[in-house]
Amino acid sequence: MRGLVSLLAITGIVLTATAQVRITEAMVNPPGSPDAGREFIEIQSCRPNFSLQGYWLIGIDGEWLFNPGNIHWAIDLSNYSTGANGLLLVRDGEAVLLPEPAAETTVVSIVNAFTLAGMGNDSYTVALVRDFTGQVGSDIDTNDDGIIDNVLWQEAVHAFGWTDDDVAPGEFDAIYSTQLNGVDIPPTLRRRTDGTTWEPDVIIFFQNGSIIAADAGRAGTGDFGPFQTSTSNRAVIGTLPAQFNREVTPGNLNPGDKPAVAGDVNCDRCVDDADLLQVLFNFGGNDAASDLNGDSVVDDADLLIVLFNFGTGCGL
Repeated sequence: MRGLVSLLAITGIVLTATAQVRITEAMVNPPGSPDAGREFIEIQSCRPNFSLQGYWLIGIDGEWLFNPGNIHWAIDLSNYSTGANGLLLVRDGEAVLLPEPAAETTVVSIVNAFTLAGMGNDSYTVALVRDFTGQVGSDIDTNDDGIIDNVLWQEAVHAFGWTDDDVAPGEFDAIYSTQLNGVDIPPTLRRRTDGTTWEPDVIIFFQNGSIIAADAGRAGTGDFGPFQTSTSNRAVIGTLPAQFNREVTPGNLNPGDKPAVAGDVNCDRCVDDADLLQVLFNFGGNDAASDLNGDSVVDDADLLIVLFNFGTGCGL
């Protein structure tokens, strides 16, 4: 092991523990009405056909009137895997949204998945967690102070959220996304020139680390898409990919993103020396990222997966 550590120091390769799954796109307030049947949450894995055993999507109310910290809905993803491109699209209706999802994407349609009225459009948090032990109606913030004091999962994987910035004196809205390994889109990034605050309809995460949260409108005349982000009511964190042209792409890779790659340990979409060394560094252990075949041990089988796919995705 000492020799491997020395090799890492010489080569300058840093081992990273990047989450293998994350939220990549979500529509929480489609243009028009009703919301239910047209909302979606898209998640992405670094490796193709990734088992989501133990993963849950949960919605958490943040409005003072609706008991901040209340679990609004919960979706068990254990019976599903991401597709060959690494994408899974969770829909709350059967009607196809445009543009149509890629053929490689796993599409899960659960009518009223986000409740009959749809996701909350006020102060709200959406989170991807592992091994959720609560249920709809559970409270993760028992004293309503904005701090999670009732943890109902083994791991918080990713999340997003925002407040509506519209509370009466003495009231307190809450979001929990930063406590759940995610991002908050603060009111300071959503202020209009007249001082009012807009609430995002859609949020998109890109592989280069940038994020856009924005109002959404129809790119055509249909209620089921295609949709596009606003040119004015939008908050951008980082630098958007040059390929992005305001499009909302449920079930398709976001512009500038690369598909999942077998053998990709560090989630950079390139199987190279860094992936090989990370498997060797964790050899004999149970590091989840390095356990490429999911048998709970990092061994020769995982090493062979990296070697077999060596060079895949690199240089694209």
